[in-house]
Amino acid sequence: MTTPLKITEEISRHFNLDRDWPGFRIELGGEARETRESMMGLLAAFVIAFLAIYFLLVLQFDSLSQPFLILMSIPFSFIGVILTFIIHHQPLGFMALMGSIGLAGVVVNDSIVLVDYLNSLKQTRPGEHLIKLIARGTGDRLRAIILTTITTVAGLIPLAYGIGGADVFMGPMAMALGFGLLFATPLTLVLVPCLYAIGTDIGTLKNRILRRKKQHE
Repeated sequence: MTTPLKITEEISRHFNLDRDWPGFRIELGGEARETRESMMGLLAAFVIAFLAIYFLLVLQFDSLSQPFLILMSIPFSFIGVILTFIIHHQPLGFMALMGSIGLAGVVVNDSIVLVDYLNSLKQTRPGEHLIKLIARGTGDRLRAIILTTITTVAGLIPLAYGIGGADVFMGPMAMALGFGLLFATPLTLVLVPCLYAIGTDIGTLKNRILRRKKQHE
C-alpha cells in the first residue's frame, strides 16, 4: 500500500518545525537516509562521468566546442529510459539509474563516429557546400551507426527481459542501457548533423567578425 519513502515524505510535509517547534529538527534514518545518500552518490558519479567524457573528447577532437555536440545526445537517451520504464510499468530504481550513467558513456559512440567522419570530409572536400557535405557524411556512416546500436541492444535485451534467467538487479540496468541507446540513435542521426551545421556557421561568423575587427585596427 505504501513505502517507507512515501511515509517520510508525508511526515516532512506535515510538520513545519520552523513555525510550530523552533529549535527542533527531524532526523530521517533507515531506508530514507540510505536512499538519499545513494542518490547523492549517483549524482556525483554522473558529474564525474560527464566531465571525464568531455575532456577525453577534447583530446580526441582538439576542440572545446565539438564535444558539446556529442554530449547533447545524452539527455535524449534519458528520455528513452523514462519512456521505457513508463511503458513497462516499472519503477525507475537505483539500478536503472546506474544503467543510465553507463548509458552516458555508450550513447556517445554513434556521435563520435559521425562527427569524426564529418571532420575528415570537411578537410578532404574544402570546396563542397556544408549541407551537402553533412548529408553525404551522415549517409556514409548510417550503416555503421545503425549496426553498432542494433548489436549492442541485441546483447542487452535477453538480460533486460530475463531470457534464460532473470536478474532483479541487472535487468533494470540492461533495460535502461539498451532502450536508452535505441531511442537516442535516431535522434542522434538528426540532432548531431544539425548541431554540426550550426556550430560551423557560428565559427564562420566568429572568424568574419575577427577579420573585420583586424581590418579596422
